[in-house]
Amino acid sequence: MTAQREHILCVDDEEGILSALRQQLGARFGKECEISVAHSAIDALELMDELARDGEPLAVVIADQIMPGMKGVELLEEVHRRSPETTKVLLTGQAGLDAVVAAINRAALNRYIAKPWDEQDLRLTVENLLRQFRLDRENRRLTSDLADRNATLETMNSALETRVTERTRDLAEANARLARLAVTDGLSGLFNHRHFHERLALEMERSGRNGLPLSLIMLDVDYFKAYNDRHGHPAGDEVLRQVSRLIADGRRANDVCARYGGEEFAMILVDTPKLHAAQVAERLRARIADHPFANAGHQPDGRLTISLGVATFPEDARQPEELVGIADAALYRAKSGGRNRLALA
Repeated sequence: MTAQREHILCVDDEEGILSALRQQLGARFGKECEISVAHSAIDALELMDELARDGEPLAVVIADQIMPGMKGVELLEEVHRRSPETTKVLLTGQAGLDAVVAAINRAALNRYIAKPWDEQDLRLTVENLLRQFRLDRENRRLTSDLADRNATLETMNSALETRVTERTRDLAEANARLARLAVTDGLSGLFNHRHFHERLALEMERSGRNGLPLSLIMLDVDYFKAYNDRHGHPAGDEVLRQVSRLIADGRRANDVCARYGGEEFAMILVDTPKLHAAQVAERLRARIADHPFANAGHQPDGRLTISLGVATFPEDARQPEELVGIADAALYRAKSGGRNRLALA
């Protein structure tokens, strides 16, 4: 019998959002999954009922938070009640964490994606959730098979227990890999944008408790668009990978290094005052300026460089978003001041 295709259900009251989700997910998953859409929570629940009657698996639900009537969190809570194995993503333009915390607690939320989303991040998220959904289904199938065999094959208990242990270990290892993928940027290998914001909020809260400063470095590759236009995106991607390695090689064990987006990166330096952070930033600037990047001689400065901005909590800001904004403003002062330099908040 032909295996049934899993369904990915996108729920939003805006046709443009649904069209974008259907196009982006269809391009990657259309050959293996059915991409369904619903314009409201009520429509989504009706479609869930139809799939349940037909015995068709609902693998992923992506729901917008702000919709008329039932909100996204409420819908995902109902999805979890009806189909606990379905993986769930909350899509919202709201920056606050209240809705996310509520969704995690009430609806067993698997992932939170802010609008506008990054298409690569969206596809990686759905790929991870599909893998998790399939692993969970396979594990439940194996568990059921083992239970049936144990009822009639008591003499094989030892072998069966060994098999269950191996499967459980494999599942734990797979889940650990999925957890790493969920917080990692696919190109650079550093933490991704979402995890950066989560860690920044956590580390600032910890710094507030222990009374020690925290510094943030925002950095950007100079004239990166010119490099990409001249040498092509594969060469540009290799530059970003090498910059990421140079950032990671110079980090301390408790520093958090992330790809913020495009050619921009971020470093959270815990227990670090501004002067020390400036020294770290200057060493990194010099290291990258001296690195033999391919085709660097064609850059406007004759080499490939970065600009950096540094801001410190609580000296410059007391909220994560404010600290990012101030560090970013310092970064752009460095760029407007000639590039290949750093600026302090």
